[in-house]
Amino acid sequence: MQSVTKDEIIKLVELQLGKRGLRENDRLVEELGAESADVANLVAAAEEKYGIAIKESEIARIFTPVDLFELVQKRLNGS
Repeated sequence: MQSVTKDEIIKLVELQLGKRGLRENDRLVEELGAESADVANLVAAAEEKYGIAIKESEIARIFTPVDLFELVQKRLNGS
């Protein structure tokens, strides 16, 4: 079974947003300046990297890198 770490997700967010030194609780939109398309691209990148599917309704609950990490981890564990 594939696994994911918070550091991997933070690096993914840094790459997608072109920012460095992010923390797990940085707010994607309010603090990092992400737009809804950026969040959608983050989700698409995570789906592709980890071979998972994330529902549109779940995307609305991704506010920080740790939110994305927890969602990816949940999917990888079969939830």
